[in-house]
Amino acid sequence: MPEQKLTKEEFFRKLEEQIHEDFPDYELRRQEVTKSSNTVKNCLVVRDPSNEVAPSLRIDDYWSDYKDAVDYEAAEKRIFSQVKECITQAYLDSDKLGIARKAMDAMSNWREHLQCSLVIRDGNDRFLEDKPFKPFLDMAKIYYIAVDDLVEGHVSRITITNEHMASMGCTLDELDAAAMANTLKENPAEVASMSKVLSDLIGIPEEQFEAEFGAAELPMYVVTNRTKCDGAAVILYHDVLEKICDALHSDDFYLLPSSRHECICVPAGLDKDVDALRRMVHEVNMTQVPPEDLLSENVYYYERGQELQICGAGPELEEEPEEEFVPVM
Repeated sequence: MPEQKLTKEEFFRKLEEQIHEDFPDYELRRQEVTKSSNTVKNCLVVRDPSNEVAPSLRIDDYWSDYKDAVDYEAAEKRIFSQVKECITQAYLDSDKLGIARKAMDAMSNWREHLQCSLVIRDGNDRFLEDKPFKPFLDMAKIYYIAVDDLVEGHVSRITITNEHMASMGCTLDELDAAAMANTLKENPAEVASMSKVLSDLIGIPEEQFEAEFGAAELPMYVVTNRTKCDGAAVILYHDVLEKICDALHSDDFYLLPSSRHECICVPAGLDKDVDALRRMVHEVNMTQVPPEDLLSENVYYYERGQELQICGAGPELEEEPEEEFVPVM
């Protein structure tokens, strides 16, 4: 008889039953977490009553792994084993739990761990409504406490809310200054040619890649950070846009936000059709980027010594007053 695949809810219930069996004294609480782009994710908090900090499992990720499997029974066993290991390691690693505890308690060490990232602003009202942020063009700069990973599947950052900021006793400007300083230090920018990125991906020398695919004829560069996570925020760094000009050997360029994690830059002197570039961004967003990683539907233009701007946007769209968008605490 063919194996019957579980529904999403059946899978979650069976996962909870397995955790109860492996950890009978632990408390479980399922919760929905609103991510960027108003995307709602299911998480499962697994609490040891003797600990004040609990790992939060991204159970939607486990469901995606299960539903795409060929052998559902084998997938169940593998996933349940991963979950057990995740929970076990989370509570064994007291040092890493200590970092999370400090971050979540009084935020007394926020100046050391605070960083920032960029998220989409349009249609992201539910996610942003309880968070302090600064507008940047059509995007929003948000803040988070960087927490060391426990194991794969554990939430590794705490996004700053208005309540957090109130407990920290700081202003938005103070929050922003600390976050920018730490982000610059912990996540330096990386600018690499598209041919370099792709050749590293497939494991051949860049020169061989360009010879075989003619990539040198299309000067495109990828800008991100050292960790490749939330790398689009490097366009906030004071010298990065000038460095991109240097890399492209051009005094101006177009910037395409491929996701929250990286941007693509092309010289403006190649008679590029901005509408075509905008359609490219839209197509990639619709087909390749998870909703929570969307950054913008726009194309941006930078000229050396000037400010980054939205292509085709008037000043009124670029210089919106912050008080209209920063939530009131």
